[in-house]
Amino acid sequence: MESARKGSRLKHVWMFSHECSGIAQAGGLGEAVAGLANTLGSDYGIHVTVFLPSHGKHFDPLIRESYSLTDDPTFIAQGYRIGVNGRNYPFLSGVVNGHRGTVNYVLVKGLDSQTSRWLDDPMLYGHDLTFEKMSLFSRTVKIYSEYLISMGRMPEIPDLIHANDWHTVPAGIATKQHLRQRGIEVPLVFTIHLLSYTALPWHYASDQWCGIQDLPQRIRLDTNRPRTLTYRQAWEGYSQNSIEKFGCLEADYVTSVSESYLARDVSEYVGQRIQRKSGHIYNGCDWDPGIITAQILAETEVNTKNSEPSPAPARWELRKNLLTHRIARVVDDHMKVQPFKTDGPLVLMTGRLSPQKGADLLLDAVPTVTEALPATKFLLFLLSPSGNGERRAIEEAASAYPNNIRLIFGKHIEEFMMAHVAADAYAMPSRSEPFGISALEAMVTGNPVVGSNIGGISETVLDIQSHGESGTGMLVPVEDSKALADSLISMLILMQVDELRQRGETVSDDLLERIPVEDIAALTNQNPRLGSKIRDNCGKRVSQDFRWKNAGAMALKRYGAAMGSIETSTRVGRVRRE
Repeated sequence: MESARKGSRLKHVWMFSHECSGIAQAGGLGEAVAGLANTLGSDYGIHVTVFLPSHGKHFDPLIRESYSLTDDPTFIAQGYRIGVNGRNYPFLSGVVNGHRGTVNYVLVKGLDSQTSRWLDDPMLYGHDLTFEKMSLFSRTVKIYSEYLISMGRMPEIPDLIHANDWHTVPAGIATKQHLRQRGIEVPLVFTIHLLSYTALPWHYASDQWCGIQDLPQRIRLDTNRPRTLTYRQAWEGYSQNSIEKFGCLEADYVTSVSESYLARDVSEYVGQRIQRKSGHIYNGCDWDPGIITAQILAETEVNTKNSEPSPAPARWELRKNLLTHRIARVVDDHMKVQPFKTDGPLVLMTGRLSPQKGADLLLDAVPTVTEALPATKFLLFLLSPSGNGERRAIEEAASAYPNNIRLIFGKHIEEFMMAHVAADAYAMPSRSEPFGISALEAMVTGNPVVGSNIGGISETVLDIQSHGESGTGMLVPVEDSKALADSLISMLILMQVDELRQRGETVSDDLLERIPVEDIAALTNQNPRLGSKIRDNCGKRVSQDFRWKNAGAMALKRYGAAMGSIETSTRVGRVRRE
């Protein structure tokens, strides 16, 4: 095997993921993969191919058209997996090829009923379902790499594989291992978006199930010299059956989505194995608030004080329309969401309904906030299946505040976007947050964030108490509902004072005296228009530092490090493919 060419240029990346925004998405992972793939292609000229299980999305005519999806009639992956019970489980799979913009897509699908049962199931996650999809995806992608080689399509073989989260660790390692056997050394980058702490017996990863052969390899443990270990030894003896620890051990470079999450959570869990081969890649947000507002105005009649419709209604006018009229268009479980009877300061929260996101903590803060500001409204856009126990619990808690809280479940994109350009503050009381794209979405639309001082939130939000008039929000201790409530009250009054000044109305001393956080009270007294300054800071913060183009530049730096580790390693090499 020849060594890699020194300084060889990265041209083609295979990106493995369980989800991708626009095709199949359950959370921030899909947004991150799509955003990074798009910027690498459009802004940096990298040829990116995103691989993911089909989740049955190739049956959707709108997705087929949007992504120009076509079934590949020439590729068939078939074989069988051997279960722990010794039984053979045949599989027959294929791929659907597509493209959109500068990015190519490969969706892995079933070609018989048993394989399609798993790969084409529209549900993305479920205990047995996730593991079956993960295994069949791994086997198929590995065989697909061999198919390209055998067909003489070497330019389609990647210069680098980027595996996203634990679901794609087997696919990344099995494909890298197979290419190495064929004399092609391809570095593997593994990104942990959110730790799962999943542990599985070696049989699951092995050639009998996911396709990783138990071969000897030279591998570096911690910072010591490389040692010869089999893949099973690496899995069992040095990774304690943890799929994420194994991924970190085998990867040439490990990334996560924020510096603090990588340094604290990831490093504390996986240990020293990632020392000197890890770095963070921030997520990004390319929302354009001007375009969002224009789209909303094209669909919404907003009443203003003027005799003629205003081409650019004030934020409070959008808020009133949303709260007292627009949300009535939303239907959840065949029931209309009831509009509020009155307008009021608006706190927005979005995301999955899970203990991690802390919606229960926000509801715990509601009594304190509404005691100080009775007109406050809380609008929560949450993703959760009906009948879910957490959903029933939060619905019951919210029912005690019919004049203050509305829960909206599912994706209602028009109201979701309108809420972002109408809200006064954004709540993010997460118990854990590797990054938190929703904070960027909030800030770019002018919403100061009141969030937990943890993970990515602490790196994207500039606390007004420490940054003064340059701030973009407030950070509070994790799981401290009292501090959350006080910060929300302070932020809402700060924004309300600015609104009253813009409307030419008087700001009462009583309102200012109700600000519980002294630093915010002092700043608001000094500058009654501070709210507008904070909104402006929020937009600039995202535009300057957290666009996807910024993330692409960070990713290329990490990719370069991974390729450099391959070039200098004594245990690997690479052949020319021209």
